This record gives sequence, C-alpha cells and structure tokens, in this order.
Amino acid sequence: MTAFVLACYIGLKMEGSIYFKNVNDCMHYKNALHNQTIMKKEKEQTYQCMCKLVPQIDPDKVRIY
Repeated sequence: MTAFVLACYIGLKMEGSIYFKNVNDCMHYKNALHNQTIMKKEKEQTYQCMCKLVPQIDPDKVRIY
C-alpha cells in the first residue's frame, strides 16, 4: 500500500510522524503545524514539517489515517 507520511522535526531530531492515505490530508496537517514555534527547555524552537510519499507500507504494522 502507498501512503504519505507527515514528518515533523525540531532541528535534526524527528519529533513525530503520522501516515495518511492521501496527500491532501497530509498537506492539511503540514500547513497547520509547519513553522510553529514552541518553548522547549526554555528555548524557542520551530517545527519543520514535510509530507513524503512512502511507496510500500504494511497497513497491518502502521496505522494509516
């Protein structure tokens, strides 16, 4: 099965990811989260999020929304 992963980073560290069945859902959440600033360890940091195509994913091992 093909899916789209929304991956969000702070710096070089991945902070979270979620899989979607279509790119429109992935882009909706990417647009809401990308470039948000948060306070972490008393330092302002910015989320960097992107949608990536995952050509082969096992839906029995990963929840896909």
